[in-house]
Amino acid sequence: MMRLSFVAAALLLAGCSPEPKGDSYFPLNVGSSWTYDLTSDIDGVITHETQVSSVPRTIDYEGGDQVVVRRAEMVGGIGVEYWLRRDKVGIARIAQRTDLDEIAKLDPNARTVLKLPLTVGGSWMVPTQTFVIGPKTDLGQRDLKMPKVLMTNVVEAMDDVVTVPAGTFKDCARVVGNGILPLYLDAVQGFKDIPIINREWYCKGVGLVKVERVEELSSNFFSGGKITMELSSFELP
Repeated sequence: MMRLSFVAAALLLAGCSPEPKGDSYFPLNVGSSWTYDLTSDIDGVITHETQVSSVPRTIDYEGGDQVVVRRAEMVGGIGVEYWLRRDKVGIARIAQRTDLDEIAKLDPNARTVLKLPLTVGGSWMVPTQTFVIGPKTDLGQRDLKMPKVLMTNVVEAMDDVVTVPAGTFKDCARVVGNGILPLYLDAVQGFKDIPIINREWYCKGVGLVKVERVEELSSNFFSGGKITMELSSFELP
């Protein structure tokens, strides 16, 4: 599995009835699934993969809350489950579990996935990891840990039209995240602030239809580039 693991944002009001499919920007009833074409351009090397996201089940959690489980996996790769519930801000991720883990690992603090309701200008901050930037493994830096990035997400529009392999969709919310990665590149360049940009489009009645992740970097020791994920098919019960 590639270093990247897209945490494709998910939406369901835990403890309440799911939003009607026609109105929700991310209708996550159990049995829903989305298939995405994922293209990565890392240091000029282009690869294509398929990612499948699904909602296999819900979990009765402490305090009587219902947690929605969203699963993401590359075809032929290791799957990751994200546990989501509603809090006072919106939809939050509270835990995650890979197929290699016996039990889910709780997040130290809940991470806001989407601030609700979605409105132009709405914003929230969330820690994230780099999906593209990382040490070049042929230089003996495989175990070097990349620093976390604090990203500010802003809802920039609610009426975008987006065309992806699955079709053309109207009334889409565009959420743009910006963060800065301070990174020591080498003895010549020293420390540099690397911009991290994440764009996501959520469309009514369908959900997340497109993601663009830009982590551009020119370095002898670190990789950089861009990842694009586009919806190719979906099934909503």
